[in-house]
Amino acid sequence: MAGALAAQAELLARNMRKRIRKDVERFKRIVRGEIRQNLKDLIESGEIAGQRGRDVVKIPIKSIKTPEFRYDPRDAGGIGAGDGELGEPVSAEPGEGFQPGQGPGSHAREVEIELRELAEILGEELQLPKIEPKGQKNRVESGDDFSDVATTGPEALLMKRRAFREALRRHTQMETQHRLPAKYHFDPVVVVPIKQDFRYLHSEPSIIPEASAVIIYMRDASGSMSGEKTEIIRQENYWIDLWLRTHYSQVERVYILHDYEAQEVKEDEFYELSTGGGTRISAAYELCSKIIERRYPADQWNIYPFHFSDGENWIGDTENYCVPILRDQLLPKSNQFGYGQVTLGRRSAGLHLLKLQENLQDEKLITSIISGREDILGSIKEFLGKGR
Repeated sequence: MAGALAAQAELLARNMRKRIRKDVERFKRIVRGEIRQNLKDLIESGEIAGQRGRDVVKIPIKSIKTPEFRYDPRDAGGIGAGDGELGEPVSAEPGEGFQPGQGPGSHAREVEIELRELAEILGEELQLPKIEPKGQKNRVESGDDFSDVATTGPEALLMKRRAFREALRRHTQMETQHRLPAKYHFDPVVVVPIKQDFRYLHSEPSIIPEASAVIIYMRDASGSMSGEKTEIIRQENYWIDLWLRTHYSQVERVYILHDYEAQEVKEDEFYELSTGGGTRISAAYELCSKIIERRYPADQWNIYPFHFSDGENWIGDTENYCVPILRDQLLPKSNQFGYGQVTLGRRSAGLHLLKLQENLQDEKLITSIISGREDILGSIKEFLGKGR
């Protein structure tokens, strides 16, 4: 009898787990559909981009309904079911307390989603092609197959039986070399392994090729590029970073700020610092080229430089310096080079962008004009739509 009850309980629990899994999968499908439908608004609002360094992000969704308990509408009594009107404040005496507000409130539900799933939604919505990595960087990893034997190693890998056999072999050889007449009688010999008898399990480290990428973010830090323009750049970089991370096992980031001169900075400084100086874009391209040469060999790394400015540059700098650096140094080593012109309300190409388009006919150079947050989604598709 007890066995039958236990089997029945197990069957009920198994069916319950199946129903829960089905409900969870259904809820995930609903969430993905809502995110896809509202992706443009989510990107423009910037609410997701502020969540850095996580594998899971929280996304506010206004129209989704989370599961909730429904109570019997009949008058069953109990807490909260006494006399009174809807919205009447609870107080010790009638008339005391705050007055209720008018009209319903607007609340957004927060749902959690893994970054990889979010990247998949982005790729599906923008129809982004998968990236085929070119270079590979080798990673040395200790092997799990302990098929070799070594004379040194950690105590945890000591082969005790093997050490005793080696000690026994050593004693036997010594006895053979110094054999005495049979009339001499010896007590039994105690075989004790010494250091030269010890043997340890050993595995050869394996060389594992892995696709690695570096994203080099460059930004004009002159006074005209602060405020809303910087926030737009932050949004662009977040989604570019998210997409590339799904294709490479290792991603490093470099941040370069420039006005008339260029400097490598930390991530928070990249978005917070600004100056009132002039603009010389070639300084950033020169520093970018040096960093690649010193730290990121093109045969081992997939290289993605992205530069953002408002299109204004020092007279003659673009055609005389920027174009040669791009043509001879950056474009040959990079998977692609993205230039984003960030202007507020202006969709025409600035001087720097015009000169690049006139002097460089290279498919690795991808340009985009972002006149406001409404252009971010399209700009991301322009930058990532080639699958390089």
